Amino acid sequence: MKTDLNLSQLVSRLDYLSTLKKDYLISTDDISVQTNPAESCINFQGVSYPMQETAKRQLSAVCGIPYSYVKRIGKEYPELLDANYNGLLRNIHKNKLVRTIGGRVRAILSDHYKKYENEAVLATILSVLDNIKGLNVVSSSLTAERMYVKLVSEIERVDVKVGDSVAFGAIITNSEVGMGSITVNPFCMRLVCTNGMALPKYLGNARRIHLGRKFRTIEEYEMIADDIDGIRGNIEECLKEALDPVFYMKIVDKMRMATEIKLVAPFESIDKVAKLYGLDEREKKTITVHYIAGKDDTLYGLVNAVTRASQDMQSYVRATEMEKIGSDILFDGILSVTKKGNGMLMD
Repeated sequence: MKTDLNLSQLVSRLDYLSTLKKDYLISTDDISVQTNPAESCINFQGVSYPMQETAKRQLSAVCGIPYSYVKRIGKEYPELLDANYNGLLRNIHKNKLVRTIGGRVRAILSDHYKKYENEAVLATILSVLDNIKGLNVVSSSLTAERMYVKLVSEIERVDVKVGDSVAFGAIITNSEVGMGSITVNPFCMRLVCTNGMALPKYLGNARRIHLGRKFRTIEEYEMIADDIDGIRGNIEECLKEALDPVFYMKIVDKMRMATEIKLVAPFESIDKVAKLYGLDEREKKTITVHYIAGKDDTLYGLVNAVTRASQDMQSYVRATEMEKIGSDILFDGILSVTKKGNGMLMD
């Protein structure tokens, strides 16, 4: 499991960023775009604001311009891109919630967007932990798009085999910029090496959608309180499900089954995994190194090689994606082994 921020660092970071946030409700009639090879800006209320990547994608979607076109034309012909944007914006006639941070636009959202601020979500998570004995934050991160909080229980743990235990918990994510709802997914950690594994296929995750009633002014929007009770109820319910032995023993049973499945052609299996899950050559090589080092020629060994490789990813986001890939191989891989028993994952 890759680590980034500890809990104290995450709290401090959120406290600081909260002072930099400012939101605006602006009609598309009053927005203009100015692009240059260095950055793209939107102008409103007499001020020019550079756009972060998420906002650029959202503006292209608002105007119906393919983002591949935006990236190419914005570099080669910025004046043409500006003309496209500004002509289209004049015909939309809709209010947009423009979210800024530190003077940069981070999101362009609808006037129905319901806010769940990261600091409120984290405070709710911590209040829930007070009621669940032994559950602790073991890893967290904050990107331009999402907050990640990974929780693991000191109590809910079980042996897959002698000397190889796994502990269970959950991964909670939130986005303040329209990149997904609040989600709570089961999560487990292999204690012998702290490999993490996200488990979305094993239990439907909770989602709290960022969509509410329409607001007509920014003051009205800012007066809408975060639905703390609703967030707390969803998170607590999902955590209790993830920590239910009836649930997580099904995962342990799959792990135990995986320890009995030999990979006769492991490197061909790794090639097929790379192709199936879109891994690049560096990621494939990293998995191969950890598979060899693990000296476990089973499907369980392959799963652990993938989750161990996640710790070597530079990006916390990609590391978390790799943890999910390991889980998917465990979930689907047993069924994907050829009937001939040659240990290769099928196309």
